[in-house]
Amino acid sequence: MANKRRTKKRKSKFFKIIEDHINQNIKEYAISVIIFLIGIIIGVMLLNSSSQENQQTISGYINEFTSSIKNQEYTIDQKKLFAKSVVSNLKIAVMIWIAGSTIIGIPLVYGSLAYKAMCIGYSISAIIATMEKSKGIIFSLSSMLLQNIIAIPCILALAVSSIKMHRSIMKQHNKENIKSEIYRHTMFSIIMMIGLFISSLIEIFVSTNITSNIIVNFI
Repeated sequence: MANKRRTKKRKSKFFKIIEDHINQNIKEYAISVIIFLIGIIIGVMLLNSSSQENQQTISGYINEFTSSIKNQEYTIDQKKLFAKSVVSNLKIAVMIWIAGSTIIGIPLVYGSLAYKAMCIGYSISAIIATMEKSKGIIFSLSSMLLQNIIAIPCILALAVSSIKMHRSIMKQHNKENIKSEIYRHTMFSIIMMIGLFISSLIEIFVSTNITSNIIVNFI
């Protein structure tokens, strides 16, 4: 009983820290979310405005992929895909981390956010355009939802932390304060990178299996 209470207190404290962090940076989070949504819209528009030939190439790739899964002709190399996913997530995390210490840091942070969102919007739009609407939505949810429940908040939090560091560096003239801010941002970034690592694990070892089963049974 005592252990349960301690666990409950720890969870409450953890969620309180998150809540306080969001409340203290609500403006930065709001702007980051808007930038992210704009990125998704741009991704959708990019596919819709691309040439017919390009759309057919993408549709052909998706149809070939689903057919190969159905016919059990495609073997998923989970280790290779996992390494690729981790590298992709780390690239954007490091880019956002570095952006906070540069003169043009904030535009770089927002650019990284928009790029990530654009990739998601483009992928979802391509899947839905290739398949029937209902099947496309099911495919998109199965392949992208679970990992992005973790990845997107981590990337948004990284962006906000990087913006805070950038502003602190621009305002501060005391080297010790700047060092302290860089240390805080670095520790926070490492925690978010762990979250991104977990999202890669979910993407490759959970989402891919769910997607494969859905392709075989429903698509």
